[in-house]
Amino acid sequence: FFADKVNRFNASANVHEHDLDQYQAFFKGGEDATVRFEATAHYLYEKVAREHFSNWAHKPKVIFLFREPSKQMYSHYKMERYRTKRIDMQLSEYIQRPQINDHVDYAKHLRAWMDAMPEGQVRFWAFEDLMSRKEAVMKEIAEYVGVDPNFYDGFDFEHRNESVAIKSGALHQLSLKLQPLIPHALQRALLPIYMKLNSGGRVQDAPEDAAVLASFKKDWSHVGKALQSLDPNFPADSWA
Repeated sequence: FFADKVNRFNASANVHEHDLDQYQAFFKGGEDATVRFEATAHYLYEKVAREHFSNWAHKPKVIFLFREPSKQMYSHYKMERYRTKRIDMQLSEYIQRPQINDHVDYAKHLRAWMDAMPEGQVRFWAFEDLMSRKEAVMKEIAEYVGVDPNFYDGFDFEHRNESVAIKSGALHQLSLKLQPLIPHALQRALLPIYMKLNSGGRVQDAPEDAAVLASFKKDWSHVGKALQSLDPNFPADSWA
């Protein structure tokens, strides 16, 4: 909703063309909840979101989850090339796009958020740490936002959003439009059937990409330490 520009994802609800009542509609039914959540990954890069949230009387807590830059970039590349089919290019060409480098420069964007928000309102974790300590990390996040951490005792962490090769891009785009209308329990039942029909399986790492990834990882190896300088507890070594 608070993206810098109107795009295909927020055309029906955005701060540039709609008032805040449109935003509040996303939380219909939860008006009396003590804690409400919104998940928009791209807010890390959005100046408009920073400006709005930092000026609210009741400022939200902001959470970021960072993945090792080369793995994050490669995952996004495979998603765009094989799942959404928005691009058709080699990895060596893909990393030349200006936004790719900007998007993995996490500390630069994080500093802007930490400067804009009151102390303690911005926290961040490593994706790798979450994956290796799912229950413990989710309890840390729960305590931070003020919900019962015991909710995650023995929690069943479902693995979704894996990078797979999609056979029909048109069918996949249609399914994404219908997804919000389908109850989650029914989604879980239908997903294996849909993936069997329209998926070519998990996208494997291409051998010819190994050198490009190694170079990219080296070029951005400083990011972990930069994040650690903002929070000494950040496990930068997990990105080595």
